[in-house]
Amino acid sequence: MFLMTIMLYAIIFICGYVWIKKKLKVSSTSDGLLYKHINRFHLIGEIILVVASLIAIFVMRYVLEWRVWAHQDIILVVAILHAFRSLVERRYMKDTKQHFLSAYASVSGLLLFLGLELFA
Repeated sequence: MFLMTIMLYAIIFICGYVWIKKKLKVSSTSDGLLYKHINRFHLIGEIILVVASLIAIFVMRYVLEWRVWAHQDIILVVAILHAFRSLVERRYMKDTKQHFLSAYASVSGLLLFLGLELFA
């Protein structure tokens, strides 16, 4: 049942992503499927967020022995990274409307995290 729920959530996420992309006529800025940083500020900001989150996860799991089996923390980290990307895109690449897709991915990730925390 849990796996089926996650698959349904993924299908809903992909459909919403495609719908927003078509509805807002979002242009694709990447040359391929690979992830590209917007500028140096974005690169350094994401590195800081990843390092801080890895330290926090290590401290929670191994030092404090709290949330030892909580694997959904990675989903929260990815949602925070998408939120940061959305803010940087809004600031530096407003004309592409790509920040709407990043914000949608961030909110969807937060909802998935909350759903897993509350109901799993």
